[in-house]
Parts: sequence; structure tokens; C-alpha cells
Amino acid sequence: MEEKVENQCDSPVVSAEQPVQNGLAENIGGTTDLHSNLDIQRPLEFTWQKVLTKFLVLEFALVPIAIFLINLFDLPNSGSLAGQLLGEDSWVASTVYGMLSTIPLLALFVLSEVCGPYWKPFRNLRELVMTKLMPIMRGIPIWGLLLISVGAGFGEEWLFRGFLQQLVKSWLGTDVESWAAVFIVALLFGACHALSKAYFVVTFVIGLYFGYLVELTGSVLPAAFSHAGYDFVALVYLTILDKKLRRQEEVAEVVGDVESGTQETASVG
Repeated sequence: MEEKVENQCDSPVVSAEQPVQNGLAENIGGTTDLHSNLDIQRPLEFTWQKVLTKFLVLEFALVPIAIFLINLFDLPNSGSLAGQLLGEDSWVASTVYGMLSTIPLLALFVLSEVCGPYWKPFRNLRELVMTKLMPIMRGIPIWGLLLISVGAGFGEEWLFRGFLQQLVKSWLGTDVESWAAVFIVALLFGACHALSKAYFVVTFVIGLYFGYLVELTGSVLPAAFSHAGYDFVALVYLTILDKKLRRQEEVAEVVGDVESGTQETASVG
């Protein structure tokens, strides 16, 4: 007797899952083959502890490197760590500036989520993050995401804005507007994050914003706090989203298997 196996996508139960998954499906090129995009397994030798350790070593190592380079090139405040971080501001003022300056970045993130299904650059950016970054980050607890964010905020800002931006300003001289240094360093910042054209553009714009913060406040700390705060909120959100989507995949797979098994049994009977 000819066996008839129902296609999983034809199942009314699976079809009911599609509106929930639709936003992600559009973000990954309009396909509902979620396993081919999201279910990318981390290599067995990489546990979340090893991934977390590598992230932390990489990001926090940028701090002593930046400090060493600032002293090597004898840049302003080279002899004072507090001067490099705070300028003439207090810890309280710099912290408040950093917290408030996170708001525009979070607004940009929300905008990218809202516009993602309708604008290809944001769709491509979401696809890149959800298929390349999040599978690597799976399993890292909230405190680990916080440490990664703090390391990225302080390490990258100390290096790019604390060292490079000041170095470029010293090369250009006092007759040149500081915006030239902000622009050049933002380009370098974007290039170091250029996983895609969209990612380059986004990180370039964010680099301009951080550079402006440093010039406005005379302190690296607000940019570091803003960078860390944005990264932490984004990583927590994306981690939750990744878990939700993987649960939906598992449900769809189980329902498909049950429907296929039921159809096979009916055909044989």
C-alpha cells in the first residue's frame, strides 16, 4: 500500500505557529526553514564558560593596552587614570551622563526591531546577529552578559576614544576641529566591527555618538557606561528572543513528527 506522508508545513497546527515566527522569518530572508538558520550548534569544544572567558580576556585586555599606549605617546592625562576616565568631571556626573546617554542608543535598537520586517538592511542585520552571534552566546548567564558588556564598554572606549581619538587630535593639531578626529576614529571603530555593510554603518554611527560624548564631556566614562549599558540590554533581549524562537522550533518539530506519524498510521491502516 502506498504510504502518504503529510508535509510538516501543511499541518494546521504548525501553520498556526507561523504568525509568531513571521517576524524572524522575514528577517532571515523570508524563509520558514528555521533550522537552517537558527539551529546552528556551537562546536563541542566550546562550552559557554570557554566562550565567556575568551570574550572577557579579549575585551578587558584592551584597558591595559590603551593605558600603555596613552603613556607611550604621552597623551593628555597619561599619568592619571582618573584623568583619562573622568577628565574634569566627577564620578557621579560621569555616571549620570553615561546612564542618560544610553537612552538614544536603546531608541535606535527599538527602531531597528520595529523597522526590521520592512527594511532590508535591518533584516540582514538581525539575520547576522541571530545566526552568527547568538548560537555562540547560548548558555551564558545574565551575570556573564553583564561582564561582557562592561568589558566591551570600558575596553573599547578606553582604546578608541581614550587613546585613538586623542592621538588623532594630537596629529591633526589644534587648528583642526575635533570632529575630524571623531570621524576618523568612528570609521576605524566601524571597520573593526564590519561583519557586514549594515553592521559597519550602524557601528560607525554609534562610534560618532561615543566620540561626540567624549568631546562634549571631556571624559571617557560616559561613553564607556553608555556602551556597556546598551550592550547589556541588547544581549539580554537577544538571548531571551533566541530561547523563545528555539522553543518554537522544537514545538513545531514535535508537532510535525506527530502529524506525520499519525498520517502514516492512517495510511497503513
